[in-house]
Amino acid sequence: MKKDNFFSRSYLFKPFLSALMLGLSRLPLHLGFLVFFGFIPLLSFFAEKPSVKKTIFAALTFSTVYTAITLHWISLVTVGGFLGMFILFGLYFSILFVLINVVQKKLPKMRFPIFVTFWMSFEYLQNFGEFRFPWFDVGYSLSDFLVLLQLADIGGIYLLSVLIITANILIYRASVHPKKNILILFILSGIWFGYGIWRLQTLDLEQRKEKVAIVQVSIPQHLKWKKSYVDTTLALYSEYTKKAAEEKPKLVILPESAIPAYVEKQTGYKNFVKNLARENHTNIFLGFPHYETAKPPYPFRFKFYNAATEVDSTGKFLPLYYKNILVPFGERIPFLKVFPFLWKLNFGQANWEYGKKQAFYEINGLKFSPLICFEIAFPELTAKMVRHNVDFIVNITNDAWFKKSAGTYQHAMMTKFRAVETRKQIFRAANTGYSLIISPTGKILKKIGLYEKNIISDNILICEKKSVFTKYLYRFPLVFVLGAGFFVVIFFLKIWMIR
Repeated sequence: MKKDNFFSRSYLFKPFLSALMLGLSRLPLHLGFLVFFGFIPLLSFFAEKPSVKKTIFAALTFSTVYTAITLHWISLVTVGGFLGMFILFGLYFSILFVLINVVQKKLPKMRFPIFVTFWMSFEYLQNFGEFRFPWFDVGYSLSDFLVLLQLADIGGIYLLSVLIITANILIYRASVHPKKNILILFILSGIWFGYGIWRLQTLDLEQRKEKVAIVQVSIPQHLKWKKSYVDTTLALYSEYTKKAAEEKPKLVILPESAIPAYVEKQTGYKNFVKNLARENHTNIFLGFPHYETAKPPYPFRFKFYNAATEVDSTGKFLPLYYKNILVPFGERIPFLKVFPFLWKLNFGQANWEYGKKQAFYEINGLKFSPLICFEIAFPELTAKMVRHNVDFIVNITNDAWFKKSAGTYQHAMMTKFRAVETRKQIFRAANTGYSLIISPTGKILKKIGLYEKNIISDNILICEKKSVFTKYLYRFPLVFVLGAGFFVVIFFLKIWMIR
């Protein structure tokens, strides 16, 4: 008699195994190679043509394990938000799994294209809506493999995800048709590695004389907003900005919410920043909270923003940039405009307002644009910057919330992908690390570790040519959304014809 246990229930064991491999591939354990095998148990599960009930169990198993491993660090910020992630992604993956399963059953000869198009649609659509949180793109597992990242300048993170899933399919099918699938896998690998090696050797970069410096003073989150610690904060930024100025940079970057005060509204803090720029004879870019008077029918007197700006070497404040994309629940409760009663809920979130446009600044004729924190996760933002002819990108963040968890690593590694997609240098200033200077090749040129107090600086590297991704293919994933829609239409047509 066959034993009935966890390992014999393929609708539990196989999704668990896939989620385990995919989750581990995202941690700072250098196990990114697991992503090339992570989908194989799932492909095997769907080949069984399971019932809808078993498919939902499989989705919930996969989602629970994948979320627990990949996003465990959210619990350091908010336990409620972490539990909410289980509910949200449990729903998302249940819908995804059921769609893949029922459509594959009606169109068995197209099962692999169906899997690819639906999975890629899921990844792409995570970039939109009030709950947008594109953290599960499997391409991010390749952060250790610089050569493999290079194709992102053609199709972005999405092309990397497609190639990963395709490699999984070829390995899975090799058990049935070994020669054919191993040959295709070999050719695919050759092209992928070959392109990466060629691009790293031939990318035309111009080193400019202008330098940019980053200041990291590592103020723990539990001290950052205490009034009693503000003087210490200002003293640290004064000391380390002076050290950075010794490198003769044209721009010194401080992190998100560097000054824990309404700098534009409070004369003392504004004068501090002005003097910091004047005394060190350099432009300064920094983040701070900001507010503006609201007009009716807004429910409160003021609108609050997560803001940043450049202050030139004369002490002049340039127009503010307001963060365009806010972290769901962490920075704003979703659907406030649709359900006004949600304004009354308070889970400790800020409820910032959305910024409505990007901002552009210059140093010595070199144009740059900023991203605040979580915005680095959105390829379309950086692609849009490049279409406005920026020379480099600035990313400021405060990852002190996540302490020394995998969250800080995952967030930082996204800069490598945005650099390759855009072929633009990225300067990342983080309150407690990782602060990074990333080459247009995706290589980390300079780095400050977690909770270190230090400065880094480097010359600006310019890549004049726009990448294929930013110029033409920044909406390339729509192909998969349309493909998934096509399969759904065929699915319903088949049902109609049978009836």
